[in-house]
Amino acid sequence: MKIVFADSFFESLRRMRRREMFHWRIWNFIRYDLSRGLKNFWFFRKQIWSFRPWDYTYQLDLLKRSLEPLADCIEKGMEIDETRLKKVDAIRRSITILENIIKDQYIGLAEKEKGTEVNIDHMFEEETEDISRKNRDIFDLAQKMEEEEWIELFRLLRGQDHEDYKSLMKKIKSKEETKEPLDEWELQNDHWNKWFDGSGMKGWWD
Repeated sequence: MKIVFADSFFESLRRMRRREMFHWRIWNFIRYDLSRGLKNFWFFRKQIWSFRPWDYTYQLDLLKRSLEPLADCIEKGMEIDETRLKKVDAIRRSITILENIIKDQYIGLAEKEKGTEVNIDHMFEEETEDISRKNRDIFDLAQKMEEEEWIELFRLLRGQDHEDYKSLMKKIKSKEETKEPLDEWELQNDHWNKWFDGSGMKGWWD
């Protein structure tokens, strides 16, 4: 059998070879990499300017800033609503938690939930037992809220355990066998959309 290569095949090889040449790499840097790099620098300018290596909140601030355009892109994307909007909600929730951690807003959140504020009027006087108890309740709640949000943040980034989904599908399939047979893809897709909660950083863009 005679093998014939189309002209487009050789043209593709020539283009690939040209892109390995030094002058092409320079052009690619000027045309694409430089402009993207400058845009990135401007976008992260506040985080870059204030960055310090000794405080974890600066690393979290970079992560929070990088998630903002990701949420916007996915929200305007072509993916089906059932999964796309869940991803957007999970990303925006992650941004909110990061904001709370970075700005240490848990005292304020605890005060809002308790309906009262930390009493500092006693600063130069002896603190009464009632004031001490109320303040302690706010501080304890603030600590509890912070710990819970740290756990929630890492769960959102990690995502769901796919083994749970596999176990769920096995149970569903065993029940469906006694009924009219359904299309395998339709069955999995329907239950995946119901099970998936939008979490899992690895899948936010895929």
